[in-house]
Amino acid sequence: MMKKNETLLQLSLLTLLATCGTSAVAVDDASADYESKIKAALENYAAHSDEILQRAIEVGNNDGAAAIDNVEIDANGDIISLSSSAEVYADFGLKAVNAQLHKIHKLIEQYDLHHEYKEIFWELTAQNGAGSTTIPYEQLQEWDEIAPILDKLYDKEFLNLWQKAIGSESHEGEMTLSQFVKFNDLLDNLVMAKVDFKALTKRLGKPEIPYYRLYKWPALSEDMSEKDFFALWKKALGEDVVKGVMNYKQFLVFYDIAEKWLERDINDVVEEEQERRGNYWVKSGNNKEDTDDSNDDDEEDDDGGYDLQNDGRPSYYIADEDLPDDIRSGLESDEVDIRNEAEWRRKLDPEMWEQFSYWEIHAYFGCEKAFDSPRPLWTDQQWKDIRDFYHEFIDEDMNDGDGPYKKVRSYQFSEDEVDFSQSFIPFQSGEKGRGLQAARDIKAGELVFKATNNTIVFNYGHTWRKMLFAVYERFADPGLTCDLHVWSWVQDLYDGGPMKVFMDLDSGSLLNEGRDEPGSAWEPPNVQCGKPDAIRCDMDYYAFRDIKEGDELLIDYREFAFLDAWPAMGL
Repeated sequence: MMKKNETLLQLSLLTLLATCGTSAVAVDDASADYESKIKAALENYAAHSDEILQRAIEVGNNDGAAAIDNVEIDANGDIISLSSSAEVYADFGLKAVNAQLHKIHKLIEQYDLHHEYKEIFWELTAQNGAGSTTIPYEQLQEWDEIAPILDKLYDKEFLNLWQKAIGSESHEGEMTLSQFVKFNDLLDNLVMAKVDFKALTKRLGKPEIPYYRLYKWPALSEDMSEKDFFALWKKALGEDVVKGVMNYKQFLVFYDIAEKWLERDINDVVEEEQERRGNYWVKSGNNKEDTDDSNDDDEEDDDGGYDLQNDGRPSYYIADEDLPDDIRSGLESDEVDIRNEAEWRRKLDPEMWEQFSYWEIHAYFGCEKAFDSPRPLWTDQQWKDIRDFYHEFIDEDMNDGDGPYKKVRSYQFSEDEVDFSQSFIPFQSGEKGRGLQAARDIKAGELVFKATNNTIVFNYGHTWRKMLFAVYERFADPGLTCDLHVWSWVQDLYDGGPMKVFMDLDSGSLLNEGRDEPGSAWEPPNVQCGKPDAIRCDMDYYAFRDIKEGDELLIDYREFAFLDAWPAMGL
């Protein structure tokens, strides 16, 4: 049932705003022009409100089978775009109008803020004597309302804001009203970026945002395609794109160039930060009333009304008396790596698993401890069980609607079913753990194995992450989960293509690494990715020298895997 009266009431309020106006004095051409445009937009939209609703309802009701996927309505009530690719209900008209109302409300908020800036500006210029209409750089620096924020700015950030606002590369000169308004808009944007960067890098251990975390960021418009996002990501990172993570300066670039996709204003950021801070204290049990008001100032920094994050808050931590037996035994281990892993595990909040990085997952399942003793070779039944589980998992994952992904999340690399048991067999390879050894003599240039229907491709790092946790939930075996974790790798399928996570659900996963580095502990490889004359590896692997029966098969992982590219997958 459409709430037409409610919407028209909202529009009536807009009409009042338009009729009464906001009688600010036009102090310069820019502000006067801005005010007139806002007022005209309100009047025009309110005048056609009833017609807009009627036209939208009429099309929605009468279109029948030719359903409408996308509707945009201009201020005159005309439908300016439509298509017939999906079913839409008759209430789309209300949604379209409310979307326009939201834009108008944003404009009203922006106008009110600019009006406030004008009053502040005249107070500042009044300090400079009668007739003054500008303020210098030093006066802006000493402005009382900006003082708390200056401590949050990095070196030269304040100067950069000044230069952008006045259009000069110097701190000399004077700032006009329109430039002061621009300066405050830039400042708000910078503060929002700072708060968002802190939120996006929270719990990651270092100030860098992985690809997946930024792509899944709710502040980005749902209309943003992955292609659009990847283009902005590459532009922001420049030559650092191969690193797969975004630092603070690069995030500022992204924030600027992604403006049309960002559904953000300073009030949104403040509200989110307050909610995030409140949820934290409730969850951690630190929301008890403090009867000593004298400590209030010590709890949170004075952020000048911007509510920047307080980095001093405690993080998740399992107390000694609550430690699970496996973590407790890890902390008591003689191996320093296992002790370090156990200490890390007690700080990993299980409720935050969706944000775990590659190495956090490694620690969470206790993989260092699992590999401290020889792992058994998998049986044929275990391989079959995990392949069957993959199909079950991916079908369920595609139906749960989790994440921003509408396309294929994972697939089998090919339909080929190949038995390589005549070429290699699994075996225990001493200090390297499990490995593969030649089942017969293999000549140089001969195909050893290739990607098959058991080679799984994950388009998204999060899908890979979800599968590991689903495997653990099903089989309750951290060692098995750790096997799949370390048998996975990241690569592209063509030059310049997107990174993907790969996993072989067969004994091909046991291929160990070798490197041709004389004088090192590495054994030289005898298998290479692609034919000797191939430009790149296409998921087929050849012997590049004669291999005798019983020799271990070794390959240089760097030929095909991007060993440091997990952050590019949001991991």
